[in-house]
Amino acid sequence: MRNDLRIKYLEKEEVYRLFRAIPTKSYRCRALFDLMYRHGLRRIEATWLRKDWISNGRIWIKRAKKGISQEYNLHPDSQILLRLYLSQRGKDDNPFLFVGRQSGNNRPISKGLIYHLFRKHAEKAGITPDKRFVHILKHSIAVHLLNAGWDIIDVQDWLGHKDIKNTAIYGKISNKRRDRQFQKLLKSKEIASTLVGTKA
Repeated sequence: MRNDLRIKYLEKEEVYRLFRAIPTKSYRCRALFDLMYRHGLRRIEATWLRKDWISNGRIWIKRAKKGISQEYNLHPDSQILLRLYLSQRGKDDNPFLFVGRQSGNNRPISKGLIYHLFRKHAEKAGITPDKRFVHILKHSIAVHLLNAGWDIIDVQDWLGHKDIKNTAIYGKISNKRRDRQFQKLLKSKEIASTLVGTKA
């Protein structure tokens, strides 16, 4: 499947390569980029996350750009990475989920540091330069969910899009979804045959 000229995204194998490039015990980066990928987070949304927004296997996400803020289930992998990260981080009074070395005075990790960390790991993973931007994780999960068979309405809800037009652009680049729908069409009894009366 080729990438749409307007929307770049990571193929599944590229996501694997990205996470293989992150050191095994760099739990902050692994948990951060896991959440950004799985929930389609913008950098600003990742900086807003707070420790007390996680409870009973769920996470509250505040969306930017007039998106719909709501609570989501956490993937089991996300739960493991968050537990490892918070254990490694230890107890502190900073309420934010992700912090940097300069995050004193109860401040979150900066958008600039997120950008720097992603580019560093993406370069190490051999991701091409045109895909070394953090927002590509949001594009990637949108396409991957559609490829997995999610309805566009469900993807809209998962990404917190207020306007479905923002989600529809991803449907245009999901060839796997289109191919799967075509196979359903071939098996459907609801579609009329145009070979009636034709001697093949």
